[in-house]
Amino acid sequence: MIKYLQLARITAWPAYSLTFVISFAVGSYVGTSWTSAWIGFLALFSFAGFAFALNFYSDRDTDRYHDGIQKDFNLRRQPMVTGEVTERECKAFCWAALLIAIVLGFLVSSIFGLLVILACFAGGILYSHPKIRLKAKPIGDIICISLLGVLVPSAGYVLGTGELPTPLMMLLWFLVTATGYTASVVSDYEFDLKAGLRTSAVFFGPVKALKLMVVGCLLSVVVAFFIFDASDLYPIGTRYFVVFLVAGLIFLTAVLWRSLRSPRMHLPLLSSRGRWVFMAPGVASLAFLCYAFFKIFGLIDLPWDPFHVL
Repeated sequence: MIKYLQLARITAWPAYSLTFVISFAVGSYVGTSWTSAWIGFLALFSFAGFAFALNFYSDRDTDRYHDGIQKDFNLRRQPMVTGEVTERECKAFCWAALLIAIVLGFLVSSIFGLLVILACFAGGILYSHPKIRLKAKPIGDIICISLLGVLVPSAGYVLGTGELPTPLMMLLWFLVTATGYTASVVSDYEFDLKAGLRTSAVFFGPVKALKLMVVGCLLSVVVAFFIFDASDLYPIGTRYFVVFLVAGLIFLTAVLWRSLRSPRMHLPLLSSRGRWVFMAPGVASLAFLCYAFFKIFGLIDLPWDPFHVL
């Protein structure tokens, strides 16, 4: 059982589900169904298990080159590398997780189910399938994860409200995710180079990839400006949320630019306390779940919703 939990990489779930939890929490209201919410979260975890397992399957020959730090899990000990899980077992697990995620998604709603399918396609099949594997192709790796950065929070918001966020907000999420993931690609440059992968960092070089990160940050600022300026569409809470978001993104970009430049190319905090750092999103997710609980039962309703339009 433990080997399958490792195959699903449950240690990464808190970090990668945070945007889903946040969007669900801020979109939830007294009319949100807890039954649908539980089913939706099970669909999310099934999708995560499918995506991570498929990624482990594709990376079984390259994860052995990783240094075991800067991640939530020592990739050199992933079950496809150690041999604890066979290829046949992994394929069966992927199929089961994929089908469960889709079925659970459509039990929530047709829109939510469609988002689950798109997430499985972008974050699983396109990103990791051995015959496609855009993860190992320049720009393709960033686009796949950036699309996932739109689909996951959109699914969370649909689970809470039954409605999709605005296109402009989706665009902002895409750019913010692209900025953050580019840094992740640069941090894996040395290992991807040894493994022979042509990721964006390997193809363009780490310096140019970092410049792409800066471009993504600047474009995020531009989109945030349009959102903040649209006072006739977005309430004041949403507009100030965007301001704080891009301010944090600018700060993060500056830190990443300094930390990931050659010859270091490491994030000091992740290198020294990586496991503890990845616990922080779990704590944040728990806090937002409590917030959602209070909202659904009408105990609290803060005047902000980063996806809401007037």
